[in-house]
Amino acid sequence: MATPPNQVYAGTLADFDDSMANEIEIALNALSGPLPTAPQKVVDDRRKLFIAISRGVINHLKNHQAAIHITLDGTNHVTTLNVRL
Repeated sequence: MATPPNQVYAGTLADFDDSMANEIEIALNALSGPLPTAPQKVVDDRRKLFIAISRGVINHLKNHQAAIHITLDGTNHVTTLNVRL
């Protein structure tokens, strides 16, 4: 199921595609290469970690919305993004 462009979605094992967790997996694969052939349990455990990280990020952003300020330049390009790191 495709995530609407106005939503963020952590993902689940049953619905992993087009999720934040899937993006984390893609980013890690880009840095370290794809996971070698592994039992499905290993793949699922790794993806559970990505799902947990995604849920934590989304929950933190929801709980601290006032800390995020985004300014668009009229062409849907972000010109200012104030986030405390």
